[in-house]
Amino acid sequence: MTTERDLLSRLQTKAMTRFKASAIHLLISASVVSVIFTLIFFIWYPPPTFLIAGEFSVVWVLIGVGLIPGPLLTLIVYKQDKPGLRFDLGVIAIIQLAALVYGTFTLYQERPYYMVFVVDRLNIVAEKSIDKSKLRFDALQQKPFANLIRVFARMPEGDEFQAFLKGVIFEGQPDMELRPEYWEPYSAGEEIIRNRIRPLSELNSVTELDKRRVQEVIERHSAEHPRLGYLPIASLDKDIGMIMDMDTAEPIDYIRVDPW
Repeated sequence: MTTERDLLSRLQTKAMTRFKASAIHLLISASVVSVIFTLIFFIWYPPPTFLIAGEFSVVWVLIGVGLIPGPLLTLIVYKQDKPGLRFDLGVIAIIQLAALVYGTFTLYQERPYYMVFVVDRLNIVAEKSIDKSKLRFDALQQKPFANLIRVFARMPEGDEFQAFLKGVIFEGQPDMELRPEYWEPYSAGEEIIRNRIRPLSELNSVTELDKRRVQEVIERHSAEHPRLGYLPIASLDKDIGMIMDMDTAEPIDYIRVDPW
């Protein structure tokens, strides 16, 4: 990766103009942002978790601070043989780098870690949202590369359920998707999950676009998964359903159709 020293040396060559300097700065910035976006979209936020997490505002900030201010300021301040030019360019690079690091770290902290089945839906949960010391199974500790840990949240019964319900309703305690003390490996709830999967015919596909999306999913997966259904994915921003194999309870794909 090009270092700050490389950038400064390139920008101070004799044949450099301010427009060429700004273009080089933009190219280097775009390369750095591209690497960050690769991490975000393919490793930290595998589909469809980025849509569910609603992190577009942070990404726009990353684009804004990563691609625009640095090259623009270089265009403004650059003048060949200008006294203090190296210092000016160094300050611009440091400010831009600090903004990129902050935005990237924010996205890393908020990255989805668990896909939790609760009652009749799936919830995407960040690692920072739970107390991992309450996890009772080693299998729920380590996230697979570029994937999520699948979790089955088993509802308590009897008096324990009444205490849980009271805590959630009257005491402001977290709901089941944020209570790792009730979590078990996904396979432990496979039968219950299978019984909660809804047939694709129940999807609220009211528009031609929705109907086309459902048909595309069927054509794409029905050969290997003849019995397809779906589960709603809990999300505040997007209507998304997770396509499921009704026989194995395995998540297959996602669909942008109202699942409720």
